[in-house]
Amino acid sequence: MHKGLKIKLARIQKGLTQEQLAEKIDKTRPLVSNIEQTGTGNYYTLLKICEVLEIDIQSLENEANETGKSYKGTSYATLQEENINLVKELQLQKELSEAQKTTIQSLQKQIQLLEKQLKKS
Repeated sequence: MHKGLKIKLARIQKGLTQEQLAEKIDKTRPLVSNIEQTGTGNYYTLLKICEVLEIDIQSLENEANETGKSYKGTSYATLQEENINLVKELQLQKELSEAQKTTIQSLQKQIQLLEKQLKKS
């Protein structure tokens, strides 16, 4: 996985849009998009992104170098398909997480109502 994809996945996991990330690092959305697509950018910009997304820049650099070796000979289309699948999986996890929060809140309200009824009895 190249640096750009790792950044994109971390951004999605944090629930941020490219525009929101750009605002947090005082850059433009097209720049964030370019970094996510190419995996390249100014070191200090990447450092700011890592701080916002809570990613260790060294692990970002190391992982990108290691995985780049394993992808040699893999077509761009295959990598894009893998990227799309990873993004879809993260979005699904986020949706499930939101549904779980809603269910928990609903159950907590039901418990509170039951407790009130028991106190009245």
